[in-house]
Amino acid sequence: MLPTTVTAVPALPLTPNGKLDRDRLPAPGKPVSVPAPTGDLVTALTGVWEEILGVPVGPDDNFFELGGNSLYAIRVGTALRERGLPAPSMRLLYTHPTVHALSLAMADE
Repeated sequence: MLPTTVTAVPALPLTPNGKLDRDRLPAPGKPVSVPAPTGDLVTALTGVWEEILGVPVGPDDNFFELGGNSLYAIRVGTALRERGLPAPSMRLLYTHPTVHALSLAMADE
């Protein structure tokens, strides 16, 4: 899930009891656009996931909801290395389980 807006505040407003005072929060700012995944990495990830999972894969489909597990995750890394691409760490795949999120995270590394 990605937020539609992000509003920076210098500090969170609190009630006298130390809880978040939602009434004093500023209105949300302009929506933040998230770049759509493109390129060879997205194509490779989509192809590898479809090959290993045996189902069609979209950019926002969750690896684990499509039937992925830890053994399939290792196979994904192996298949990407065989194609001459970097393999994501298991932690990266678990924390970014969609093609979109994983491709962005791998590009940042």
